[in-house]
Amino acid sequence: MPYDDVADYAELYDIVAQTKSDGTDTEFYVEQAKKADGKVLEVACGTGRIYLEILEEGVEAYGIDLYEEMLEKLREKAERRGLDPEVFQANMQGFELDEKFSLAIIPYRSFLHNLTTEDQLSTLETIYKHLEDGGKLILNFYSPDIEFIADNYGKERRTEIKDGEYTLVEHDEIIDSVNRITEFEKKLLKDGEVKWSSKAKTKMISKPEFELLLEKSSFSDWEALGGFDLEELENSQQEMIWIMEK
Repeated sequence: MPYDDVADYAELYDIVAQTKSDGTDTEFYVEQAKKADGKVLEVACGTGRIYLEILEEGVEAYGIDLYEEMLEKLREKAERRGLDPEVFQANMQGFELDEKFSLAIIPYRSFLHNLTTEDQLSTLETIYKHLEDGGKLILNFYSPDIEFIADNYGKERRTEIKDGEYTLVEHDEIIDSVNRITEFEKKLLKDGEVKWSSKAKTKMISKPEFELLLEKSSFSDWEALGGFDLEELENSQQEMIWIMEK
């Protein structure tokens, strides 16, 4: 499982997530969902940071997440906003829904929680099976360069959030250099006391590596772009945006 202490994480996820996004990814995926000619699926929808914004636009949207605790928080937020979500507990590597989608999305670098080639391909194939002909899968992730890793990994980072009410303490460590597996730890402090902590693992994926994955998958048409403005991918500092079509 990517996260431990899931119940506490669901309660505090939105506080943590606000430090990781300026809203640009939300705007991007909402616009892509509005353009879709049919149903939309968000994989790893969490507590609905992006999903509920898509639903708010009147899009027929579905969501899956590995953790029921996260979905419970999503439903609570949806009820307060008068929204009716269609979300299900499921693993991205092998879910089965009785629906076909014109668009599937995996925001927030969640694809990186697939730690093996088998898991990565299973996720791609499962989503491919759920797409309509001509349907698209869009996801994003970041592949840090050596300089970034040297400057940031193995060191503690602190971020003050909610006007200093909370402090987010983060620590990333490469625990398997051969397979490029990273374990990252997050702690949320309030008044110096740890209110929540958790660890999770992700796998770094380079552009050539992901292209090879796609060549082994059922997808035959894709492009990689740089950033949520969909510019040309020119350097490793850009977020990679992948758009695949069935």
